[in-house]
Amino acid sequence: MSAFFSATAFAGAMIAVLAIATSAPHAVAAPAGGVFPQLIAEHFATGASLPAGVDEPKPSYDFVDQTKLPAGSKILSAAKARNGAVWVVTDRGVFRSGPGNRDFGKLILPLSQKPLQPPVAVDTEITCVASDHDGQILAGSNFGLFLTDGGNWWHIIDRRDGMPIEVLQCLYTAPNGDVWAGTDDGAWRMRSGRFRYFAGRRWLLDNHVTNIWGDASGRVWLKTSKGISSIQEKLITLGAKAKYFNDLTQKYNNRRGFINERTLKNPGTLEGSTFEVSDNDGLWNSIYVAAQAYRFAATHDEEAQKQGWESMHAMLELERVTGISGFPARAIITDEEIAAGNTGFSADETVRIDGETEKIWFRSPVQKNLWCKGDTSSDELDGHYYAWLTFFDLAATPEQKQQIAATCRRVTDNIVAGGFNLIGHTGRKTRWAVFGPQFINEDPKWADQRGLNSLELLGYLLIASHVTGDKKYDTIYENLIHEHHYLLNTLVWRTRAAAEWQNLNHSDDEMANMDYHNLLALEKNPDRRRVILQSFRNTWEDNGVLQSLKFEHSPWYNFTYGGLTGLACAPDEAIETLQDWPMDRIQWRMDNSRRADVVFKEGRGLHAKRELSRVLPMSERFLHRWNGNPFDAAGGSDGHGYDDGAAWLLGYWCGVYFCYLPVEK
Repeated sequence: MSAFFSATAFAGAMIAVLAIATSAPHAVAAPAGGVFPQLIAEHFATGASLPAGVDEPKPSYDFVDQTKLPAGSKILSAAKARNGAVWVVTDRGVFRSGPGNRDFGKLILPLSQKPLQPPVAVDTEITCVASDHDGQILAGSNFGLFLTDGGNWWHIIDRRDGMPIEVLQCLYTAPNGDVWAGTDDGAWRMRSGRFRYFAGRRWLLDNHVTNIWGDASGRVWLKTSKGISSIQEKLITLGAKAKYFNDLTQKYNNRRGFINERTLKNPGTLEGSTFEVSDNDGLWNSIYVAAQAYRFAATHDEEAQKQGWESMHAMLELERVTGISGFPARAIITDEEIAAGNTGFSADETVRIDGETEKIWFRSPVQKNLWCKGDTSSDELDGHYYAWLTFFDLAATPEQKQQIAATCRRVTDNIVAGGFNLIGHTGRKTRWAVFGPQFINEDPKWADQRGLNSLELLGYLLIASHVTGDKKYDTIYENLIHEHHYLLNTLVWRTRAAAEWQNLNHSDDEMANMDYHNLLALEKNPDRRRVILQSFRNTWEDNGVLQSLKFEHSPWYNFTYGGLTGLACAPDEAIETLQDWPMDRIQWRMDNSRRADVVFKEGRGLHAKRELSRVLPMSERFLHRWNGNPFDAAGGSDGHGYDDGAAWLLGYWCGVYFCYLPVEK
């Protein structure tokens, strides 16, 4: 029986009876049929033909007696209230006629308000108007949106209600009740009291939106200075989205089993793009391997086993081709791949250890056309061990298990023989794969790594024992706990000053989530599990002081926490992140720093930083893996990168495996 089934009995029992998987006590009910509306954008540059029937409308304003307006004035927008009052915005000013009165006068702001009625600022400027289907007049301004009866009863909606941009240029009221507004900094949609912000090249050809309209199919069209974009919602299930993402990953991101992002020569264009050989191919591959392992365990889909093994085998090759027993390369690349323009290789790059000058790339003694990247860090090791365990227990054949076990043994022996440090191609320890007690317990320079590196090494040893059956690793594990306090060390991870938001390392959070998984999947001792669970709980639960992972709304973090602990894990927020994740995997730059509805946290000290006080919806953020900072206001590559989709796939299939999401047929 696998460690997964024995260590998390409630999850294992449910996996065994997939037909009733969604009846798990911690599962959430999926929407009817699992269907949700997925936002999708399409773009038509200036001069391009639009689909039939969606040309920009030319309003007639037949309810406006233009003879009553200043001679030569141009109507920019107009609206008629239920009581017959008409408001008109022109290039000569804003005018209003009363009910049953065809004469227009200059719009006068309300000079008094009833009790509790919000005041109207004296410097308010009305910039655009529209009417809804109930006869209210909506007036856009430099301070937000006013809902009015066409007379003097006004109510403002602005940043206090969640409005992202308050200086409005145009309005559109949709038949379903949605209100859309265009601004000089993107557009927003208001639905059911909630705003959704659309800005950046993912959603618009340009952020200067001058007109918005809808068509009969429910698409909304937004005119910008560089062309027209449409935004629509298509009904889809998370399972269909998973298939779509996985198909794209296999088509565009699979480099001989390595799941790589792509470098785009022309922004937003996959044609002519190349692979980006990363600094952490082992780590990024592990994300995809684990996703396929969870997928296979939940569905028994042979495609998941095949695709997962291809990437797992590529990870095993990282160790074999270095020619150094137990030393996996960070990444590998062939001469042919370099000649083809794939990025990430630099023959002049050196190792990251202070005072050492050896080149980080070295020729493989095993395969002569191959370059290996050394100075492998704990990031990669965490990924290797996480992938070895998940694939070994959930998807591997007996022969594949033997290959995983042999590689795991060699790597673990390298670490143990090196004084609990990974020995690389220089013959010395690498920069970050340092786990020895003489460093993390005794050297002040390594004190801040004590908690995480203790988690890592304990997990490595348990996995080595589990997959090889060699109990010598258990003996070493016991010694580190009893003689060097490694289990107690885990309690200092992400606590006190190190867990203040400005000091957080989100790459370390990603690594720790793997490490907690590894330990809790294998450790059976209830007293030790109590300590590990306390450490894990400190990272995810809100304690009112430190910034916990709970507020990141990550499906992988949430489902892992809930699945391994049985505790509440905010599955609704995790599912919303999966649903809201953009279908467009181009890494467009997204900038939320100018929004009116956000608040910034200001850090302290010499290296203080500035970031948002809350995580925005995924569709409004730049794409990043789980090591990215979701609180960053801006980021992305201006369309020069293409995401590999593995982070989303891991979050989804982890949720399916732990029964927070249904298995879709």
